[in-house]
Amino acid sequence: MRYLCLLAFWLFTANGVHAQSTPILPPAATVLELNGATADVSTSGFMSFFRTADDAEAGNDPAQLATVAWQAMPGEMNMGYGRDVVWLKMRVRRDAAAPADWVLNLANALLDDVRVFQHDPDGTWTRQQAGEDFDRGAWPLDARNASFPLTLPSGETMLLIRIKTQNAFSSAIHLWQRDAFDNASRRESLYYGLYFGGFLLLLILHGFFWRLTRERQSGWYLLYLTLTAVIQSLTLGIPQWTLRLPVALSDPLLGFCICIALIVGTRFAMLQLDLTAVYPRLGRLFMGFITLVSLPSAALIVAGHYGTGITFVQLATLVELVTMTGIAGWLLYKGHRPAQFFAFAFGIYYAAVSISFLRNLAVLPSNAFTNNVISLGTLIHMLAMSMRLHFQFDVLRRQASEARERAMQGLEAEVAVRTADLQQEIERRILLESELREALATEQRLKEEQRSFVAMVSHEFRTPLAIINVTAQQIARNADAAWSEVESRCRNLRDTVRRMLDLVDNYLAVERMDAPVFSLRPCNLTELIRELAQQWPQGRVVASLRNVPESFSCDPGLLKIALHNLLSNADRHAPAAESIAIDAQAGADGLRIDVSNGGEPIPPEEAHLLFQKYFRGRRAQHRTGAGLGLHLVRQIADMHGGRAWLENTGGENWITFSLFIPGQKPAD
Repeated sequence: MRYLCLLAFWLFTANGVHAQSTPILPPAATVLELNGATADVSTSGFMSFFRTADDAEAGNDPAQLATVAWQAMPGEMNMGYGRDVVWLKMRVRRDAAAPADWVLNLANALLDDVRVFQHDPDGTWTRQQAGEDFDRGAWPLDARNASFPLTLPSGETMLLIRIKTQNAFSSAIHLWQRDAFDNASRRESLYYGLYFGGFLLLLILHGFFWRLTRERQSGWYLLYLTLTAVIQSLTLGIPQWTLRLPVALSDPLLGFCICIALIVGTRFAMLQLDLTAVYPRLGRLFMGFITLVSLPSAALIVAGHYGTGITFVQLATLVELVTMTGIAGWLLYKGHRPAQFFAFAFGIYYAAVSISFLRNLAVLPSNAFTNNVISLGTLIHMLAMSMRLHFQFDVLRRQASEARERAMQGLEAEVAVRTADLQQEIERRILLESELREALATEQRLKEEQRSFVAMVSHEFRTPLAIINVTAQQIARNADAAWSEVESRCRNLRDTVRRMLDLVDNYLAVERMDAPVFSLRPCNLTELIRELAQQWPQGRVVASLRNVPESFSCDPGLLKIALHNLLSNADRHAPAAESIAIDAQAGADGLRIDVSNGGEPIPPEEAHLLFQKYFRGRRAQHRTGAGLGLHLVRQIADMHGGRAWLENTGGENWITFSLFIPGQKPAD
């Protein structure tokens, strides 16, 4: 886009300025003096010119220009655009002390046809030619722009320069000593190497940057920068010089790149100005207009109609420059923040383009500043845009990082909340599982107790009932039997009934434990234990009471059941000839009662099951009992805040069951 403006207004000056029939100024009479002290001499102010629509009058014979009306050119050649032929004339005088080898150099690298004629002392004219219309191998000097070696005789020499080009008739023309020109060419190569090295560095950096980020503005900038570098190099004639590109390839390539650069540059400028967000409809319409002009123009240029295609592009470029400048100024007035940077970065570039444009139209003089302002402005513009993109990306990266950090913090908080909820749910489920397991264990225990109870009832009740039935039948059949026999059978009935009553009492006691009525009151333990001992034959139960208080706080009824069950259990398993020992001893913390008996040792695998409801060990299977006695003992101990346990399983010592009741305070 930037280089299109250099060619603007072609539409208004395409036909050029034709030769005047009479001179405007008198012929230049000033002679350019060459001496050995000056290595580089500008020809500005020492030339006369003649411009014509064609050179049919003069042809290639300078002698035919003798009658032409020459006009003085007060400065550098700066005659705008046109299709004319321009002739320049100058007179130089070489001092005898100055070297004879000089170089005539035209700074514009895009001149199509440049011919230099030197008037020799013998009256003949020596001709040299260069320019894009000629093969570079035929140029007098291998240089970037048209340069001609001259061997100047001592004294005065006339030089004529014929120029024909479709580009601007704008160029500084200098005479260089040959050695100074060679040195300047090497410095120029270094400068341009550094200049385009900067472009290459930007291309590489932004290429990698775009490759990593795929950021939209970076991609447009990369394309924009690439087209700018290509157009700049073609405008300076560097590819034509180094690659020997013919004008048939270089001009279409330059024109095509200019067309595409107009589209890309406009799009990039709109992105920088954020125009689509502010005026979306205007942005779409303007982009459509630029594309509608540029693409057909590119097709015309590629098809060989360079002049027609470039004319439309120049008009669109002028519209784009004026429109974007106006929109940026309006948005800047409205306080639109992106317009501030746009005014700086694009303002520098637009100013450089305008200066170069006015120079090509001969409004501004051609000098070192105006000749190089476009390159300087382009470099500053590109560097500013590069820093802008990196700054924007850094801002976006920080914003993204902050957003990620906030998101992570929010996520961590949410995860913490979810984790706490999950932990609570896990704990609730663990508790529920525990309750379910306990319920299942209770259910299994109840089922097992039911099975045991059914088995117990089936066994323990069936046998006494059978005995009662048989005894009753015997009494009925032998009504006249002797009294002693009847008395024996009646005693058998009473024993059997008592056995059944004991079973019922134990079962009812167990049921009472499920809804107990627990009452603490003073109890005479001595009397309680002696009363229990009298329920067995004399000598069967041996009691030992040590430090037993006369009054002890407990539930006498429940304690009596517990001791009765311990003594009954010992009686069933103790040998008939041995006694049962009950030892009661009071201490500072409560009362301990041990019930011991001899007999077969208790298996270790059954020891921890003895206090379970309905459990009956292997050696109890053939004896009477319901498996409830020891279970009741433990329950009664628990109700008193004490405990019941198996102290000794037998063997070397007697089997001992222990009951501990802590000291209790009687209820009021």
